[in-house]
Amino acid sequence: MKHPLLSVVTVLCLSAPALAQTQPLECPQPAPVFAEAGSNTLDLSQLAQTVGTAQLDDQSLYTVAQQIRGDYPNATDADVADIMITAFCTYLNSDAPADHRSEANVRGFEQATYDAVFGGPPPHDYPLHGWLYGN
Repeated sequence: MKHPLLSVVTVLCLSAPALAQTQPLECPQPAPVFAEAGSNTLDLSQLAQTVGTAQLDDQSLYTVAQQIRGDYPNATDADVADIMITAFCTYLNSDAPADHRSEANVRGFEQATYDAVFGGPPPHDYPLHGWLYGN
């Protein structure tokens, strides 16, 4: 005797990771420093494209971090890291290829961002937010 409910449950369980990867991610909001009066207007969609295409290229991400620091001199290193990860999240929700949403790729991007911004792992007092898939 066939068990159609068991088959449906099995298919759903096997496809759950794929379904999770197609759901929009909840991206954190930019820090207030990026909206201060007199600051340049942050174009999150443009930054999303920039960091999304830079991906795991530490030098490209370092250049992006330096540009953000120049545009927003009141931003802390933590603010810079956070906005880059927020931008990457935005990229993942828009035009990113499906393989960019993998947990390994996201964690790799976060690590490359920390290296670019902090010159290595983030300081111990920097809260690792687990932006997209948790820590």
